Amino acid sequence: MFRIPKKLLLIIAAIIVIILIGTIGFKLIGGEKTSFLDALFMTAITISTVGYGDVIGLDDKPFGKIFTILFIFVGAGTIAYLFTTLAAYIIEGELKKVFRRRTMEKHIEKMNNHYIVCGIGMVGLYIVHELYQTKRRQVVIDTDEGKLDVLKTHNLNVDMIIGDSTENEILQQAKIQKAKGLFATTNSDNDNIVIVLTAKQINPSLRVVSRCNDTKNVDKIKRAGADAVIALNYIGGMRMASEMIRPNVTSFLDKMLRDTETPLRVEELHIPKHSPYIGKPLSDIDFRNLGNALLVSVKKANGDWIYNPYPGTVIEGDMSLIILGTPEEREILQALVSDESNTKH
Repeated sequence: MFRIPKKLLLIIAAIIVIILIGTIGFKLIGGEKTSFLDALFMTAITISTVGYGDVIGLDDKPFGKIFTILFIFVGAGTIAYLFTTLAAYIIEGELKKVFRRRTMEKHIEKMNNHYIVCGIGMVGLYIVHELYQTKRRQVVIDTDEGKLDVLKTHNLNVDMIIGDSTENEILQQAKIQKAKGLFATTNSDNDNIVIVLTAKQINPSLRVVSRCNDTKNVDKIKRAGADAVIALNYIGGMRMASEMIRPNVTSFLDKMLRDTETPLRVEELHIPKHSPYIGKPLSDIDFRNLGNALLVSVKKANGDWIYNPYPGTVIEGDMSLIILGTPEEREILQALVSDESNTKH
């Protein structure tokens, strides 16, 4: 929600008080023949120092002249100060925006192997939070500059581009050519289709995950090039069913995802073709001692899955290891299996 800054509210309140004091004062001085409109007009021309003339008749009213003199000094001076402060506040805010935008542009310019989140609604916000919690580099895109404040409110210090995600130039500004993945999370399925199509045209190797609001559009989004499509109604229904028939499982997952101190996740390790562990058994990777991670399953390069694999399972190139561990443990293990200089036997 949009909130007026406290400093600006105080300035507006002070201006209103000064105008009320002047209007009431000139009304009392002018008497019954002076209308509130005349008193307000006198207040306006006095504090603005325009000075069109005396409209209430101060020639025979010494107290009125004294009030007017004091009101000119206090009122006009205060109004001038308030407007100067307001102008400085606006300029300062604009300068902060410019500096913040330039800083983010410099960060984005150096981005590589990062994720792009298109659309910061509630779904996009959860994605940004998860990427931030698991220490993934990311760039967010939204047409509403106010979403910067939303991210700041949630303590999410991420780089953001103000623009339309459906435009080639905006995606290129987010360094889509060097990105690892993209999320299309807008409220419009049509926009998500365009985002997916545009992203795949620029970077065909990019992994794209798209939100789908209407399940009838799932096939359309997939044909546009999305690697995965998430239908929110379907996911919500499955979650409700799980809450009913396997409540302890969902409780475990909720606790795992909401732990901010030691975030535990189901993570993925990719075994590159140059890994020093290729041809060796899984037991050569000491998951427990390296970080207490738990190996859950293995996906072979041909797509076959091995659940709860035996320690003697041979490691192959382009194999994926599914582990239960923290983001830090994933980074340690990924560096280990990817390090060509590793000579462990």
